[in-house]
Amino acid sequence: MPEKVKAPMDENLGQVLALKASAKSARDDQDWDSAIGDLHEAISILSAGKSAAAPLPSWLAAELADTYGLMGGIERRWGLLLGSQERERHLEASVAAYDEGFGYEKDLQPNEANTYNRVNRLVGRVLLNPGVLEENGSAVRNFFGELGQAEDILTKQIESVRQKDPWAYCDLGIIRILLGKSDALLTFNGLDRLRPPAFVYDSILATLQPLCEVAAGLRPDLGRVADRLRSSAGRRT
Repeated sequence: MPEKVKAPMDENLGQVLALKASAKSARDDQDWDSAIGDLHEAISILSAGKSAAAPLPSWLAAELADTYGLMGGIERRWGLLLGSQERERHLEASVAAYDEGFGYEKDLQPNEANTYNRVNRLVGRVLLNPGVLEENGSAVRNFFGELGQAEDILTKQIESVRQKDPWAYCDLGIIRILLGKSDALLTFNGLDRLRPPAFVYDSILATLQPLCEVAAGLRPDLGRVADRLRSSAGRRT
């Protein structure tokens, strides 16, 4: 039997997955330039599959959302290790990548529900300017509106398609903290009930710690939640 020939897009997707794996490896080695370079190449390959004459296939939108989200995370990690203007430059690049990813993520089907970019683009704005959490000014009202919309979406997802998704509880908990909800800590009871692996706690702590450093004065619950999650993570190791 002759060997089955792969479709060009199958081959392209394989290249994209390999580039994303390479980017993660480079990220872990703190080879930031290589990681970002791999992701730019992956996005170029994916973008070549877009057509102005046809709707974007859901798998392609999901891949673009994921790849931009990965870029946003790497830019943030890079920036948080730096000081002054370089830190701000990379945090701005992180927010821009999350915004791009959100453009693809927000229209995904319910079975592909994901709020990674939606939440992290808001977290990134707090890291750049904690003052967005102060309740004055039109820009702040818009920011709080986006936080409220994220809370509504996540609440509905947890009640339906993401009942057993620990990342949904992480995202909802962060959003409720940023909103200043008095019961934000209780959201993480749902996370604990799922008994996720320790790396889930490590991941959310990596988000909370820089927020604590810049916004604990405005959101004291950030520190309390971080302590609670460290305790939960210790029980999972």
